[in-house]
Amino acid sequence: MTGTQQHGEDTAEAEAAEWFARLKSLPVSRTTLQQFFDWRREDRHAEAFAAVERVWEQAGDLADRPAIRAATEAAVDRAPRQRWFASPFKPAVAALAAVLLVLLGSGITYWLVQPASNAYATRVGEQSMIALEDGSKMTLDTDTRVVVSFDRDQRRVVLTRGQAFFTVAHDSVRPFRVTAGDAQVQATGTQFGVRRDGGAVDVTLVEGSVRVATPTAQPTILAAGQQLALGADKTLVVHKIDTAAATAWKSGRIVLDRWTLGRALGEVNRYTTHPVELDAPQFADARLSGTFDVGDIDSFVAATTAVLPLDAVRDPDGAVRLVDRAAARKDSSTS
Repeated sequence: MTGTQQHGEDTAEAEAAEWFARLKSLPVSRTTLQQFFDWRREDRHAEAFAAVERVWEQAGDLADRPAIRAATEAAVDRAPRQRWFASPFKPAVAALAAVLLVLLGSGITYWLVQPASNAYATRVGEQSMIALEDGSKMTLDTDTRVVVSFDRDQRRVVLTRGQAFFTVAHDSVRPFRVTAGDAQVQATGTQFGVRRDGGAVDVTLVEGSVRVATPTAQPTILAAGQQLALGADKTLVVHKIDTAAATAWKSGRIVLDRWTLGRALGEVNRYTTHPVELDAPQFADARLSGTFDVGDIDSFVAATTAVLPLDAVRDPDGAVRLVDRAAARKDSSTS
């Protein structure tokens, strides 16, 4: 390894530690989050931050990366202490519990779950990361509500609405179960997402293996890269999926891959209290592709009106309507 390469790695590690400490000092502004995303786009930065994040998962087990550990502890010492990380945690370990995965939206929340039954919810436009007392982590998307309960025999989460992603700490004695409507997902140590839209439930497996039980079919064992879709009509389909695109919301992004405009609007509107309406239903099945920040309605509308013959009309209450451009111009010329 050359001296230049070594210097680059040391710089990335130091910057990763600084970002770690900066992001743990809540509140964090949307501007700060966007700066973090921009910085992390470089592969070496993403790798360095991932190493810092592993401190959270393997506290004290980074003897092979002394630079990361030293930089992280130094940065944490410079950052303001958060009162909820007082006794009984050691300062370094306590700081690790505040690692931010990706939180975009109008608000950020963080809880350390104690072994009891707890309800947690995000508002429209919010995303939250929750650290569970067994070492598992749970990220909640916009307008999501869960109830968590742990006991000696099981770890249970009930998803009453919305979308959540789980990184489950292995525990062969206590299975980790997520109930969403008519679906029950069981795992012992894995990474997966669950989404509930009314009576419909999607289970996306990123890593490991999960068992999904439903009332109308035999239990299904998913492999990494598969998604189980349980429709409101109880139909069940398992198919391969691009997990990076399906879980992009954790990084504050929406990835559209030849989605219909109707479907894209449904997804974009989940993150705003001023939904975009389509007043030209003949374009509902038009296909769109692209990547957008969650909550960035302006960029989505600009892209849509650039590729489709639609105009955006803004109402006084802040709502946006997409109208047929030709019809709108015809009406304007005759008025």
